[in-house]
Amino acid sequence: MKTKILFIPIFLFSVCGCIIVGRKLFTALHEYKAGEEIYENISAAAHADSTEESPESKNSDITEIAVTEGVIDCTQTPEPAASAIDFDALQEISPDVKGWIRLEGTKVDYPVVQSRDNDFYLNRAVTGEWNKVGTPFIDFRNSGDFSDPVTVIYGHYMGDGSMFTAFHDYKSQKFFEEHPFIDLYTPAGDYRLLPVAGVFQNVEYWDFTFDYESDAAFLYQIDTWKALSTFKSYTEYTAEDRFVVLTLCTYDVENSRFLLVGKLKEKDEFVY
Repeated sequence: MKTKILFIPIFLFSVCGCIIVGRKLFTALHEYKAGEEIYENISAAAHADSTEESPESKNSDITEIAVTEGVIDCTQTPEPAASAIDFDALQEISPDVKGWIRLEGTKVDYPVVQSRDNDFYLNRAVTGEWNKVGTPFIDFRNSGDFSDPVTVIYGHYMGDGSMFTAFHDYKSQKFFEEHPFIDLYTPAGDYRLLPVAGVFQNVEYWDFTFDYESDAAFLYQIDTWKALSTFKSYTEYTAEDRFVVLTLCTYDVENSRFLLVGKLKEKDEFVY
């Protein structure tokens, strides 16, 4: 009899636990789906008046891409295209939109926003709606127009591969060589990010510096990241260059973030 009495509350506790876990899982999946739908609609609005060629047609112009000792060689380079993003349409959705980031062949194809703090867009879509997927956002301490020496953009690592998850794959040399640049569009002009370093950074011992004492201090920071990089890049840089650091969570190293450091290059000046 005692055994049966003990079994009943244990059974009920287990059932309640399963219900709670199931409900949390359902809620998370529902938010992922809702977030996906939001960004599909945003993407449709942003690309509605695009005059840029599709990724398929652009890729058809490139007959071969090879990376030899960090030098990217294309037998044919497409002409620079007009901006693919309709920022007027995006500004109507949210005045916080500062840019658009895309990594071909991945799910990365999102608006980039900035608010008055680093909390608002952690769990909000670009529309302002609550959603766990959040929106890639620029550090509030940055100017927001990518004129700073280092602009920091935060994004989530998601289990479904969305948001900034693909950037985590820059932990391998192979992925870097297969994805030698990242497209970044802004209202003022279009850019490409040339990855310089991928770094696992312990969160307890760092914060970003936005005002460097000297060119030497600035270059020391970039050199340090490059020395710790998960891949080897031969991209050259000077103190006059600007950089973007894409920041996301990682589960490969405890209590760390993965930083992808990219040199900002105007798209019309870009050559392979």
